[in-house]
Amino acid sequence: MESRYIKSMIGEIAKGIEALINQEVIDRDKKVILYGLDRYSFAMRTILSNLGFNNIEGYISDDEAAVIQHRMEMKNFACRYLSGERDLIPVWTLQERLQPFDENAIILLAAKEHEAEKSKLESMGYQEGRHYFTVYNFQEDELDGFLNKMTRMTLDEAKAEEKEILAYVDKFCQDYQIRYWVCGGTLLGTIRHKGFIPWDDDIDIFMPWQDYLKFIELFGETQRYGIIGFDAKGNNRMPNPFIKVVNKQTAMDVDTQTIREISYLFIDVFPLIGMPEEADKRRRFFMEYQELNRQIWQDFYAANGNLNVFPKWAERQRDYLERYDFDTSAYVGVLGTVYGEKDCTHRNVYDKVMRMPFEDIEVNVAAGYKEYLDNLYGTDWMKLPDEDKRISHHNIQFYRSDGVNSGRGNR
Repeated sequence: MESRYIKSMIGEIAKGIEALINQEVIDRDKKVILYGLDRYSFAMRTILSNLGFNNIEGYISDDEAAVIQHRMEMKNFACRYLSGERDLIPVWTLQERLQPFDENAIILLAAKEHEAEKSKLESMGYQEGRHYFTVYNFQEDELDGFLNKMTRMTLDEAKAEEKEILAYVDKFCQDYQIRYWVCGGTLLGTIRHKGFIPWDDDIDIFMPWQDYLKFIELFGETQRYGIIGFDAKGNNRMPNPFIKVVNKQTAMDVDTQTIREISYLFIDVFPLIGMPEEADKRRRFFMEYQELNRQIWQDFYAANGNLNVFPKWAERQRDYLERYDFDTSAYVGVLGTVYGEKDCTHRNVYDKVMRMPFEDIEVNVAAGYKEYLDNLYGTDWMKLPDEDKRISHHNIQFYRSDGVNSGRGNR
């Protein structure tokens, strides 16, 4: 199965630029100015270059601190790697570049705060369709209409639904003798809070690679539950080397800035794989996978945000996942997470399993969990972080289909 909806923001920006080229707003003889200092303005530069247009005059931003920071970073880069600064693209504040008024300015705009950025330009005398041009305005009326027909869920309701997915997976794994353990923040929450970390909003587990494949093979879709993701039937065109077990009667509006996805409430299932025994080889193994991930995203941008590039890399990713056997390796770990090389322990961490409470259910915890948590969070992980750090890092909204009741029924 696939996500309900998935769209590449970079792909939409590429369409907007191509339209302006066809309208001859953009041509090779006209210098263009890119509005913003974010991934969207940087994507505009990449897309223009991909299409053979190298006529960028510079970037403009109303954030003076960001302008100063980018200038410093570019000068440092030039000092280290270039013979001079001649080939660097300038960065200006709005006032530096647009005052006094420049009748010949051609400004390209792709901003989430579209109306606010337009008003800044218009207050300086610049007109849409003459001096500045909207590449993409991030409005998705059809999608917003779809979500408006669903019931918005509170964070507590969403966490309760995620816990029910975990309970279902736990029972399934017991029935089919599939090994799994809670991991990441879910493990930390299990040990420290006996449930969710109060400010967290997701659930992570992992399985040895062979168990992961067995889980995918045996897991049959029900009216309520399904699988999306890596090596699952109907790959959802994302670059992540793991799967999600989802509740199909829900929706999540997930904005990663690069991609907007309307998926389902889910729990992440990561493959736990063997690692090289020697420390330098493990480090190289992680670095090589990081380089593979960089190539995947480079391919994505080179294809102007085409989501179809991701499945093409699945075989290369799978080669890393199968290279070392979990049960015969001295070290095991997970690829593709934010923790990188920290996400690796001795295999004997998982020799024994404990059942521990997570909210009002029980889950599998590796008996050697301390080594794992020490690696990820440092040895004082039982201590609560400062209050200003007790926040979720996800930009997600949760929904339930109308007429669907929460709870353990309707499976």
